[in-house]
Amino acid sequence: MPNNFKFWLKVNFFVYDLWNVNYYFKTMINEVNTANPNKKRPLVLQILITLWIVIRTVFVVYAVIFAIAGAAAVILGYTYGKAYFDNHLMRPINEVKLLKTENPTETAYMKQYREQLREKGESDTLIWKFIPLDSISDILKTMVLAAEDDGFYTHPGFSLDAIVEAVERNRGSNSFRSGGSTITQQVAKNFFLTPEKSFERKFMEIGYALLLEKYLGKDRILELYLNYAQWGKNVFGCEAAANVYYRKSSANLTRTEAARMAATLAMPTRITPHHTRSNFMAKRIAVIANNMYIRGQIDDAGYLALTGHPHPNAEQAPVESDNGSGDNVSGSNSDRNRVEHKEVKRVEAVKEVKETEVLNEEKKPRRFHRSNPKN
Repeated sequence: MPNNFKFWLKVNFFVYDLWNVNYYFKTMINEVNTANPNKKRPLVLQILITLWIVIRTVFVVYAVIFAIAGAAAVILGYTYGKAYFDNHLMRPINEVKLLKTENPTETAYMKQYREQLREKGESDTLIWKFIPLDSISDILKTMVLAAEDDGFYTHPGFSLDAIVEAVERNRGSNSFRSGGSTITQQVAKNFFLTPEKSFERKFMEIGYALLLEKYLGKDRILELYLNYAQWGKNVFGCEAAANVYYRKSSANLTRTEAARMAATLAMPTRITPHHTRSNFMAKRIAVIANNMYIRGQIDDAGYLALTGHPHPNAEQAPVESDNGSGDNVSGSNSDRNRVEHKEVKRVEAVKEVKETEVLNEEKKPRRFHRSNPKN
């Protein structure tokens, strides 16, 4: 039996005993007064009556104080409890619900980013423009999903596989660089949280992601991401990025331009879609092309157009013999497949080795070489 129940049980018995004592004293006094009204009460009876009056008075005062304190506790508990409920439990839900119809002029991240620019003495003016989802080209949506969240329309807001992979990478590098965030989690972080990398913020990010999925839906989340993602040092949103980099609307981007735009999302403050000679850019485009190729969104020709080399699993055209006949076609085709496959592997290996030098190469000024007229 709980201690609180035992306590109140004892209080009830005590009150019951006091009621019995009160009844006993009243009966005793009435009997004495009735038997001999002029006779003085015995000393013992007077002492007992006095003690009873004192005890009853103390008990009544205690009951009044307890009632007042209890009422005050209920009022304060309701007031502060409601405030806590509204500020800590309902606030995230209300914030997410506002995004159903509202398009804020800046996110929490944009505000923090402008403060950082001011601290560095740089201009805090951001280039941003909102555009509805149906006005954004489908090819850009596809490229962004392939680059940032290939399973966006299938996961519930977060990916356990991506989180596990990120934990393994962080453990291997002894850091907290990778977070395995989905597009939904990135929207949650950009709109409501800070860039701080911690487990507490990660849990809050997942919580907001679940709320976004519940109240907004996939298309609205993708619309918010495309319009508020960072696409350059001072550029936010796909429409502003398309205007700045290609002087056109995001609805008119070509497949190559959309691929380079999507690849920029991985490092928007250090690379732009115009870094065509960047190994990092080439690797990101290869990831995009491979994800699209696996899903059947592009064919062999499309993969070749994006990356500049055929997919390792691409079907090779038959090779004719020198005399124009069909002799030894299968053997020539097999040899050519092996040679081209080795060449692809060699190119990928070279890119992997040079990946660590990407950022340093981008900081160097471009030089244009002209042939020596003396030669």
